[in-house]
Parts: sequence; C-alpha cells; structure tokens
Amino acid sequence: MRYFSAIQKNATVGVLAPAFPPDAARLEKGIQYLKSMGFNVKRGKSLSAAHMYFSGSDSLRVKDIETFFADPEVDMIVCARGGWGALRMLDQLDYELIGQNPKPFVGYSDVTTLQLAFWAKSRVPAFSGPMVAVEMGDGIDPFTERHFWGQVFNDDPWYEFSFAAETVQVWQNGATSGTMIGGCLSMLAHQLGTPFMPDLTNAILFLEDVGEAPYKIDRYLAQLKQAGIFDRLSALILGEFIDCVDDSPSRKEVSVEDVLHDYFDSRPYPVLYRFSYGHGMRKFTMPIGVKAELNTEQKVLKLQNPFDKHLSK
Repeated sequence: MRYFSAIQKNATVGVLAPAFPPDAARLEKGIQYLKSMGFNVKRGKSLSAAHMYFSGSDSLRVKDIETFFADPEVDMIVCARGGWGALRMLDQLDYELIGQNPKPFVGYSDVTTLQLAFWAKSRVPAFSGPMVAVEMGDGIDPFTERHFWGQVFNDDPWYEFSFAAETVQVWQNGATSGTMIGGCLSMLAHQLGTPFMPDLTNAILFLEDVGEAPYKIDRYLAQLKQAGIFDRLSALILGEFIDCVDDSPSRKEVSVEDVLHDYFDSRPYPVLYRFSYGHGMRKFTMPIGVKAELNTEQKVLKLQNPFDKHLSK
C-alpha cells in the first residue's frame, strides 16, 4: 500500500468532476465549506467544461486527474459529484504517475470505478466518502462530517467505529480481518473482467447502490457470484440500497432485501446489512485498500490509518 502524507489544516484540496457536471450553486457552497475549514482550493478544468453529458471530454477529465496527482501543492483530491463516465477513462490514465504521487481521492457512486482502478493498478488507497457539490454543498450531516474528517486527521494507528448504536443488522456473526474494498455495486459489477478490477481474495467487501430495481441488483450479484467473488471474501458489509424498488405489478412484491437474503443468508463469514454507508447524506466514510478488522459480537469496525507509515503497522 502507498501511504499518504499527513493532511494539515492549511492543506490544498483539488476539486474536480470526473463524471457528470456539478450543480454550480452546490459546488460553490461546497468549496466555501472547504475554505471555511482552512483549506486552500484548486479547481479542475472539468468543473466548468462540458462534452456530451460529461464534465468535459475523456482526455480533459484524465488530464484533470493526472494534473492533481502530479501537483505537489495538492494534498487531497475531492470529487464534486458522481454520475457516469469514469469507466471510459480507465485505459487512458497514467497509473505509474498516480502510484508515485499517492494522495487521498474522495468520492463515491461513479467515482468507485476510479478508486478500484487506483488500488488495482497503483496500490493507492482511497476514501468512499462525501463530495463537494453533494454533501459538502448541502449542509453536511454531522455524522458524515465527523467520520470523514475523523479519518483524514486521525493520529492513531487505527480508526475505530462502534456501530452498536446504529440500525445495523447482523446476518452472520464472526470476527475477521481483511482489506477493505468496495463501493457502488453497479459500478463494481461493470468493472469485473477488466484489468482494473482488484483481487477480492480475503477482502472485506462493502456494497451499496441507489435507484436500481431489485431484479437489477439481482443481476449484478449474479455476475459477481458466477465470477466466484462471494467465495473469496473475509466479510461482507451491505450498506444502504436507496430507492431500489420496482413498480412493476409482476415484480413489486420482491424487495431488494429479499434478493440480498437470497444471496447471503448462508455465507460462512460475517455479513452486515444496513450499515451507515451509501448514497444518502448520512454516511460513514469507507476506505478502499486499507486493512480492517471486523467483530460483529463487539459491533466494531477497525480501520488502518493510511496516512502515517510508522503508525500503520
């Protein structure tokens, strides 16, 4: 794993849009939020560009990402929003450059695609967490804020999260360890079979999605199952599946929870459901590529600190 340099209060945050264009008003509010915390902000060209339905052409968005990784003044990169379009760029990115200049890359949804590729090709971890023109631009939820900045500014070797007070369901008990990998289910499924998909052997896989009918969730899970993914894991953390409903009279009786139970009720490793992570405004930031320890009896998830090499042993 490539470790990050510690983030200081006066650090510089690079803000870019690797997929869809952000809402202008929310973007400005999010940037002001970062500045109010003492950060300097650099704006990517993708924030004001347009091509088809993307925030700029593939080459422009690739250039934005590579420029911020190469820029020694940029300490952390936070995406403005998700959408669609990252998958188009994976074969154009300079993964050696990214690996030589590791820094936190923050976002979720379509950003999952880039984060998985960075880990697979460069061993650079990332944070599946709040974005500038979404959570930060809409009055960030205190829970989201606490557990994002708590990990960014963590001085301890581990970040410990007790989910005893959360409405998390334990479907399979156990204590285990592994590498945290995951994100948006549909994005992860699309990446399967490409050179940019990480090895999930002994991983603690975390998944969520939004706006997908249960039969589509079933389709993505079937793809992962047929690829043998679910036989390799150390644990599975299922987050929120928001608005994943089907209005069809012939299918509306089957819920996304029914589908998830069908796949994971008999797994021989810990399985959690309704973990506080997903497309909702209240979310626990989930790191990609760090070691983790999960204990369902104690209801604790411990995450390796990716910022300090001598602490993270």
